[in-house]
Amino acid sequence: MQKIVVRQGDTVTLSLNPPAMLTPPPPTLPLPLGTAGFRIEQHVACVPDDIESWVIPSVGYSTLTFPTAGTGRVELKVPPANRAKYARASQGATEVVVNGGPLDVIFTVVGPASNPSGTDTPGATYRGTATLTCPRVRPVTAG
Repeated sequence: MQKIVVRQGDTVTLSLNPPAMLTPPPPTLPLPLGTAGFRIEQHVACVPDDIESWVIPSVGYSTLTFPTAGTGRVELKVPPANRAKYARASQGATEVVVNGGPLDVIFTVVGPASNPSGTDTPGATYRGTATLTCPRVRPVTAG
């Protein structure tokens, strides 16, 4: 099945799985880098490492147990459903990122959230998802 190829400038919306939540919920964020070597509507297409090397620092969070907000960093992982080979006649096939469903989010606590009795554990991780938004006039697909 063909899926839309992701490019620099497409956006992600982050969310964490309970019990953690992002506070305040961050706005949609544009993907900052594309290095696939070809363009889609004047923006460079993304390979998995473009997304997996992106670290979003200082994102606020809280949990039900620790309601006073803390901070952490977000890293994204590209699951198999979001990977496809894109064939280009002159350069062979390139693995690209496609909009095949949400990306995986790994949130790592840096400044722990707290309550009057204590704090969350620095270095603790929470999981979540990042939903892609890929507006196109003329979509390029792969898969």
